[in-house]
Amino acid sequence: MAMWVWLAAGGALMLVELMTANLLFASLAVSALAAGAAAGLGFDGVVQTIVFGIAAVVSLFFLRPIALKHLKKTRPDAATNTDALIGAFAFTMTSVSETGGQIKLAGEVWTAKTEGGSIAADQKVFVTAIRGATAIIKEA
Repeated sequence: MAMWVWLAAGGALMLVELMTANLLFASLAVSALAAGAAAGLGFDGVVQTIVFGIAAVVSLFFLRPIALKHLKKTRPDAATNTDALIGAFAFTMTSVSETGGQIKLAGEVWTAKTEGGSIAADQKVFVTAIRGATAIIKEA
């Protein structure tokens, strides 16, 4: 086959891969490009087909599992947004009780409440929970 046929097949397989994202069609696309390289070097159709087959076996059974393993690596869940503030230290700006008050948390002023008792102004506190836009605190 002509080199452009293999290259077109490789391009079409890559387009399909973009829609599936499972590396199956990417492996076949790389194999088609290898066969296209063989065609470009002047090898006949039988050699091109053999190159495609060998490249497909190697990429599907050896390279694809390694690539999938690396792509599916997950990292531990990182706390984001308000979840990242739980466990943080803050300072009370006003007296804080079960009915409310204000704290300075991560450089911002937050409405805060305690789960019991009252905490005076200018005290270091610990955030135990975030409920809506209110930090629940206790003394540090």
